[in-house]
Amino acid sequence: MIFMHAESVFRIAGQSRTGPNTMGETSSSTPLAAKAAADTPSARKALRPLVLLVDDESSNLQLLIEALRSDYEVAVANSGKAALQFLRAGEKPAIILLDIMMPEMDGYEVCHHLKSNPDTRSIPVIFITALTDVASEEHGFELGAVDYIHKPLKVALVRARVRTHMTIRGMLDQLFNTNAELNEKITGLDRTNRALDQTASELQFARSRQELFARIFASTAEGIIVANAEGQVEAVNRAFIRITGYTSEEAVDQNHYFLKSGLHAADFYREISKRLHDSGHWSGEMLNRRKNGEIYPELRTISAVYDDEGRISHFVSVFSDISGIKQTQERIDFLTWHDSLTQLPNRMLYLDRLDIALRSCRSSSTHTAAMVLDIDGFKAINDAQGLQTGDSVLCEVGRRIATVLRSDDTVARLAADEFAILLFPRQQSLADVTSHALLIAEAIRSALAQALECGGQTFLLTCSIGIHVFPANTDETPLQVLQSADNARHRAMLDGGNRVVFFEESMARQARQHFELAQALQAAIEQNQLRLYLQPQVNGSGVVVGAESLVRWEHPQRGLILPAEFIPVAEESRLIVALDRWMLRRTCELIAEMQRNACPLRISVNISPRHFIEAGFVDDIRRLLESSAINPSLLMLEVTESLMIRNMDDVVAKMKTISAMGVCFSIDDFGTGYSSLAYLKRLPIHELKIDQSFIRDAPADANDALLVAMIQSIATILNIETVAEGVETREHSEFLTRFPGLIQQGYLHGRPQPGTAWVKNRLEQSRTSSHAGH
Repeated sequence: MIFMHAESVFRIAGQSRTGPNTMGETSSSTPLAAKAAADTPSARKALRPLVLLVDDESSNLQLLIEALRSDYEVAVANSGKAALQFLRAGEKPAIILLDIMMPEMDGYEVCHHLKSNPDTRSIPVIFITALTDVASEEHGFELGAVDYIHKPLKVALVRARVRTHMTIRGMLDQLFNTNAELNEKITGLDRTNRALDQTASELQFARSRQELFARIFASTAEGIIVANAEGQVEAVNRAFIRITGYTSEEAVDQNHYFLKSGLHAADFYREISKRLHDSGHWSGEMLNRRKNGEIYPELRTISAVYDDEGRISHFVSVFSDISGIKQTQERIDFLTWHDSLTQLPNRMLYLDRLDIALRSCRSSSTHTAAMVLDIDGFKAINDAQGLQTGDSVLCEVGRRIATVLRSDDTVARLAADEFAILLFPRQQSLADVTSHALLIAEAIRSALAQALECGGQTFLLTCSIGIHVFPANTDETPLQVLQSADNARHRAMLDGGNRVVFFEESMARQARQHFELAQALQAAIEQNQLRLYLQPQVNGSGVVVGAESLVRWEHPQRGLILPAEFIPVAEESRLIVALDRWMLRRTCELIAEMQRNACPLRISVNISPRHFIEAGFVDDIRRLLESSAINPSLLMLEVTESLMIRNMDDVVAKMKTISAMGVCFSIDDFGTGYSSLAYLKRLPIHELKIDQSFIRDAPADANDALLVAMIQSIATILNIETVAEGVETREHSEFLTRFPGLIQQGYLHGRPQPGTAWVKNRLEQSRTSSHAGH
């Protein structure tokens, strides 16, 4: 963190790329503080170009310092007043990065002061801001800023922008220096030529000066044009020939503007002539044309050369081709507003166009639609086929969406596999806008449903689309429009995916409730509001052979909340990992208690796929076994079949490592997901749990009965135990007793009860049975 006193400035020494990663020792307690050694002439020569950062937010300053200190000397000011005081003390940075929104004196006022002072007028100013509207940017450029960097700050973008303007500044300085040197040489030669009739030694000296001038003129990397007072070209150098394609013979006697592209108005050249005659100097950018017809950007300085009587005798133009710099700048500008992978507009450009559409709809009393699209199951493609294939799929998805839209509609990539569509406003009724939006959404679904060949694989994609027709009210903002469409997209995914859902106000309420529930659940985990319940598992004779751990939430106001309400919220966030760890710890505590009382019982606990794939999952289990000192075989970890579609090799390796510790594994809800004999053979599975959807109708439905029999047969062949869930009636139990060794679980044999009470009752029954046996 950066700690600064009020109205202060301090320096941070430039960091060598090969040197230690340390900051220069500074004192923020002294206004205009600087490292003492940095103020000596010898030290200043060694310093890199100075960049002045002006921002009142320490977090922004920290990021900017880390981005720039490896290449530049950095001075930091935490207010506009401190920055101006720093500059009045004689400091002259190569460039200033200036935040707009600051108290007391904002960036616009600071920039006005800088450009009003001849000593600081030439220092380039880059504004840093979260504002993206056109009016704010135009105001900044009118004040004299050279560029904008938008928040949130990106290190690579900051470095590229500063490097670009440093390069332009350096080139301009070099042009000034070269021009001044040539000016001096030409003036000296004029004097020398007038003295040629003097002594032989003076003539020899003049010749040597001419030779020196000729060498400088020929060897400089910048193009040079020497024209007489009437503007006719008298000489050009080799760099001129290389840059323009014209030979010296073709250029001589031409007007010195003969390269002009035709893209500048006549007033542009009149202003240059006026400046040359008023001040003897002009510098700036212009577009010129090479001999082959190609237009290119130049950074040019023109200086007037005066004779001994003060009259203009020549004009010297020195210029550089800045095409490469311009291309870099254009690329940076493109990436500011576009996604680097798909080349589509990014979130910032989408919101900008959404703002324009919103204002257009309000002014014309029309409506249009925003959509958010998510590719169903895209993460599985990334996990199974790799990121390169995933990127190729995303590019093709963006292309297919674009083919469905009209040229004035917008498709943007927001993040990962999330895209946004904006339909251009037209004079249509609300009903027509709604119908058209649905038609476009269905056309996009059809386009994505076509087979997609990529990386030797064929993909059949589906997507979930949320639509919001806006404006819904007079206060709606672009972010609210996007959020509403995203809420509808989220509902489409919750409803199973592969569908289109229109936003309703109830979705916003549900989204707020969802957020509030997630916040409350985090507090519940931290404040020990969760309760562990146990449900017994019995054999065909009704003897308890195990139990399953279940969770309940004892809310201080709402009372007992069932998992169906809060587990989906936990699954969508990292809260499920914290909840899993709590369940594992409490389960092991109960196993240890029964083990100490000579009443060991195996208890199973559900593990979320999100928790299982964590890098430290195996070590967590090992530490838990060591701290609880339980018999590992009494702990059964239940995983779902959805885990198997992830990185199968990683899943196998983790399960085998944990199984080697003695812990058992169970496949929960077997038969409802990615059921495969292949993974059953590879994985160290001890148990299959038959989903209750197969048990419910099995006594009367021949198909369900056959499925149960098949699962039991597979388990028997593979020497795996089976547990039937959802046993609620005598008919269910009697049907299942046909299968030897099958374990039953359900309300018929016991509802879930608080774990502590269940274990206490179990221990009392064990002691009673033991006494009865004696």
